[in-house]
Amino acid sequence: MEQGINIGKLFGIQFRLHYGWFIIFGLVSVFLATQVFPDTLDNATNLQLWIMGICTSLLFFASVIVHELAHSLVGKANGMKVKSITLFIFGGAANMSEEAETAGSEFKMALAGPAASLGLSGIFYVLYINLNGQSPELAIMNYWLAQINLILAVFNLIPGFPLDGGRILRAVFWQTTKDLAKSTRISTIAGQIFGYLFILAGVFILICTQDWLSGIWLGLLGWYLSDTARNSFRQYTLQQILKRVTPVEVVASDIPRAKSTQIFADYLTQTPNGDYILVEDENGLAGIINQHSLKNKDNLKSTLAELYTPINEIPVIPSDTNALDIARRMNEDKIEIVRLASEDTRVSFITLDSLIAYMNKASEKGFTDA
Repeated sequence: MEQGINIGKLFGIQFRLHYGWFIIFGLVSVFLATQVFPDTLDNATNLQLWIMGICTSLLFFASVIVHELAHSLVGKANGMKVKSITLFIFGGAANMSEEAETAGSEFKMALAGPAASLGLSGIFYVLYINLNGQSPELAIMNYWLAQINLILAVFNLIPGFPLDGGRILRAVFWQTTKDLAKSTRISTIAGQIFGYLFILAGVFILICTQDWLSGIWLGLLGWYLSDTARNSFRQYTLQQILKRVTPVEVVASDIPRAKSTQIFADYLTQTPNGDYILVEDENGLAGIINQHSLKNKDNLKSTLAELYTPINEIPVIPSDTNALDIARRMNEDKIEIVRLASEDTRVSFITLDSLIAYMNKASEKGFTDA
C-alpha cells in the first residue's frame, strides 16, 4: 500500500503527498524567504518574505504536478493505466501499473514531462518580464520559478534510468535493438554512472569550496539517482520473471485447516503460527480466515464458523493469469487473498504472503541483480 496523504483527483488520477514532502516543502520555503528573496528585495518585510517563500514553494510543487501529469496523460493516451501521482522529498512520481508496450509510446511519455517543465519555464519568464517594472515581488517569484522549472527539465533529461532522459535513452536503444532488457540495462548503468558523478562532484565541492549545502545536496541527488536506477532495474527484472510464472507456482501450499466448531482462542493455542486458516464444516471446505483482518479481542471467544469468509466470496483468478497480473490485481483492488480457478475439485489460494515469499526467493537467487 502506498504511503502518503490523498489530496484529491484530477483526470481520474489520485494525487498524494508523501510524508517526506513536508520536509522539502519547509526547506524550500525557508531557503526562499531567508536567502533568495532578501538578496533582491531590500524593502520587503519579514512577513512579506515568508508569504512569498511559501507561495513560491507551493507554485514550485504545482509545477512538479504539471510535469508528472504530462507523463500520465500521455501514458494514458497510449493505453497505460495511471493509478496515482505522489509528491515526495525529491519531486514527484507517477505510479503506472504497467510499462509502455512500444518504444514510441515510451519516448513520447518520457519526453512529455521535461517538455511541460520547459513550457512552464517560458510562461514564468514571460510573466517576470511583464511584471519586472510593476511589481518587484511578483517579478522575482516568477523569475525563480522560471529558473527552477528549467533546472527541473534539464535534470530530468540526464540520460540515466529512471530519469526521463534515461527512459528516452532506453526508448532509442529499444527501437534500434528491439531488445527491451538490454536497453533497460544500458540506461540503468548510465543512471548509476551519473549518480556516482554527482556524488564525486558533491565531495569535490565540500573539499575545495567548503560549500556544505551544495556539496551535500549534490551528494544526496547522486545517491538517490544511483540507488533508484539499481532498484528500478531490479523491479523491471522481477516483473519480467513474474510474467513467466504460473499461478500454481505461487500458490500458498501450507495453510492450516481447522474445524468450523473450534473456538478461535483454542485454535491459536494449538496452532500459533500462520496468518490464514482454512475452515471446514460437515460439507467440506467452507471458507478462509485472514487473521490480518481480525483486530477485535472479542474474536477470541468466537467459533471459526463465525469468523470465516465464505469460499464463494474470495475473488477468483483464471488459471492462465501470470503472477505479475495477479500481483497487480491484488495491489489495485487492495486484496490479500485470491482463489485460483480450477477444473477439478481442488481449491487453491494465492495470498499476498505467498506472492511476496516467491519474490523474495527470486531476489535471493540473484534474478534481480542489476
